[in-house]
Amino acid sequence: MKKLVMLATLPAFALLGACGQDSAVEEQGDMLEERADAVENMGDDRAGQLEEMADEANTDAREDMLNERAEQVDDIGDDRAEALNERADEME
Repeated sequence: MKKLVMLATLPAFALLGACGQDSAVEEQGDMLEERADAVENMGDDRAGQLEEMADEANTDAREDMLNERAEQVDDIGDDRAEALNERADEME
């Protein structure tokens, strides 16, 4: 029975061994992915703040301007995060 269990676990250990540690370049790629997440989150947070300000705006023109700016900020964050993720993918 013990031999059967040992044989059943061998493929799992083989997979773990194949994974190994990341190279320095892969580590940099992982760091870029983390940075991309942070950039996207910052853009989302700032856009959310602008949208809240728009909801409280005293004129329709100000509300429209703030909503437009929120959309631009969100797009900029998304685009920057996508570029970072693309560079990270190239490193892996």
